[in-house]
Amino acid sequence: MGSFIHGILDKFSDLIKIEKMQWKDITREWSRKTISELVDRELNVQSNSILNSSSRYKYMTDRLKRILTRSVNIMTEHVKRSSFDTLANELVFGKGGDLPPIKLSLPSGEDIQLIGRIDRVDSADLESGTYFRVIDYKTGQKSFSLSEVYYGLQLQLLVYLDALISNAEYYTEKEAIPGAVLYFRVDDPMISGTADMTEEEIEKAILKKLKMNGLILKDARVVKSMDKEIEGYSLIIPARMNKGDVLGSTPSVVSLEQFDILREYVRDTMVRICEDMLNGNIEIKPSKSKKHTACNYCSFASVCQFDPSMKDNKYRYVNKKKDEEVWNLMADKVGLEQVGEGSEG
Repeated sequence: MGSFIHGILDKFSDLIKIEKMQWKDITREWSRKTISELVDRELNVQSNSILNSSSRYKYMTDRLKRILTRSVNIMTEHVKRSSFDTLANELVFGKGGDLPPIKLSLPSGEDIQLIGRIDRVDSADLESGTYFRVIDYKTGQKSFSLSEVYYGLQLQLLVYLDALISNAEYYTEKEAIPGAVLYFRVDDPMISGTADMTEEEIEKAILKKLKMNGLILKDARVVKSMDKEIEGYSLIIPARMNKGDVLGSTPSVVSLEQFDILREYVRDTMVRICEDMLNGNIEIKPSKSKKHTACNYCSFASVCQFDPSMKDNKYRYVNKKKDEEVWNLMADKVGLEQVGEGSEG
């Protein structure tokens, strides 16, 4: 389902380019009609798709159209509120892609090339440089967790950022600066409220429900470029602006030095993981937290046959850490000093 949704969003974005349209000019009726046509066309091509198999899945197809239509309407609203422009959709880094692969030199002397595909990259040119933000579409309740980054369980967004910033000369002659890494939730949420809610109140409630989450650079100019209408807490990004255009302090807003720490830490983590793989370390030790285990959604359970009741079958317990502790641990690991305050100009 996730792959299907990504494919439709990609085709929708391509169609906007082909039609030479601007996101801010897209109407809701055009979005609804276009999404419906794209989904129907794709299902005709994929004639053996499970979505064509029964009336139950036909209902799911209709719901899928509503989710996708809601998502592109939210994207349109984000564009209207933002000075960031979409630089690329489905940006590929790797051989034959839009950008070269990430190259890692291992202590063993081996060289590793990492490839991937970024859902969306936005950019904004300011006096101090070109700011980039990486956006990943998620169909579930995915939230950014600094603790999971520390344990090596949530590296995707930061790997994408590294691939982009390391090769920014492909897109700008200015200094390339991390602006944000964000998850965009693809959904059509239920809204709690009263029968007399106005359409404007409903739209605000939906925007709040689907607010992007992740990390944003601690720079008031950058934040206001992402949400020109921000007053107090933003409806679309995880940031708050106090009176006098003073950026509020929230866990999602981090300094440039902290972005540097993250990039270095994630690179070190990737090197360690690659070394383990090349050394044949395939120990069965799934992670486990208070809420779930890695086995919950694993496609290889029938092969692995992990059973905690058997000798030597043990979980790797992941205890959630506070953000401040994680920052200190990562800074010590990469040998960089953590600077808590960033630019608020």
